[in-house]
Amino acid sequence: MIPNVTVDPELTEALLATIHADIVTAMSPQMREVMAIQATRADECRRAGEDFAAALGGLSPAARTLAAKRAEYRAERALWNEGGPTMAHTDDHHIRAAGVDVPIRIHRPTAEAVLPGLVFLHGGGFTVGDLDTHDRIMRVIASVGGFAVIGVDYSLSPEVKFPQALHECAGIVDHLTRHGRDFDIDGSRLAIAGDSAGAALTLGAALLLRDEPQTIDAHPDAFDSLRALLPIYGAHGLADSASRRLFGGDWDGMGANDLNNFMGGYFPTPADEQSPYAAHLTADLSGLPPVFVAAAGLDPLRDDSRALARMLQRAGNDVRFEEYPHVLHSFLHFGRILDDANTALHNAAEFAARRLN
Repeated sequence: MIPNVTVDPELTEALLATIHADIVTAMSPQMREVMAIQATRADECRRAGEDFAAALGGLSPAARTLAAKRAEYRAERALWNEGGPTMAHTDDHHIRAAGVDVPIRIHRPTAEAVLPGLVFLHGGGFTVGDLDTHDRIMRVIASVGGFAVIGVDYSLSPEVKFPQALHECAGIVDHLTRHGRDFDIDGSRLAIAGDSAGAALTLGAALLLRDEPQTIDAHPDAFDSLRALLPIYGAHGLADSASRRLFGGDWDGMGANDLNNFMGGYFPTPADEQSPYAAHLTADLSGLPPVFVAAAGLDPLRDDSRALARMLQRAGNDVRFEEYPHVLHSFLHFGRILDDANTALHNAAEFAARRLN
């Protein structure tokens, strides 16, 4: 357990009772420890979100609900971001991309003058998440890999729709290719990584830079700068699958209604869901840089990752696929307890480091 964090057995049992028994049985003991902490803190985090939204004032009911949801997510993730590796330097900047000033955070694990860079795209269903909610994940990757990690605080939905966030993320890669030295980053040695929604953006950004860089006025060399892609437990175009039928619910925010709401808020029309930059399993996947794909075994998106890895291999790419059978979606966040989270982050960082360094 985490020091100074106690759990409520009754709340824990109440939460586990809402989950199918076969899923609870399949969880690792450490995953169940995480769920105990989540159950105990749920009301506290929900109140933090509601209080934040109420303090803003003047919001419509829909805007207040969204503000509360994002603040609740930040409060929930705050505990899990404590501790972890210390960086030599961490700096916040803005980069102009897709018509907006996009906040970025650069974690530098060493004081070396110029480092290769990994662009990290956070998850959160395209609707929540920011540079703080995924900060420890980024620091772990930077520390293990020995390269700079550039977190991207792309615009969220439903305020903006596809492909705005995708264009911002691809635009950040393009800018670093051209102007990386302004940030002491070698723009010829870049990678992209992301979890969940960030994994979808990772593949989409690479494909966009390969096939239609002119869409965002990107330099043709932007795609060639990419040495690795690291999509972790993302959605890649399956409308239905065994894992979507078996897993996900209120307990992890990944039930069928949750997934439908994420997609409904992100895509302006159902037809946009079929874009090859979103439905990656329909795209030409040949000629991509080496790809590290990781899946959670108890995740409704598990089969998306399995299918993506197989199709990448069929297309002739260098692919490493790992599946962690006893954890839920979002498990990367729980490295303070979960060994699988640290193993996945270390393996992903080392995969990228071999291509970047």
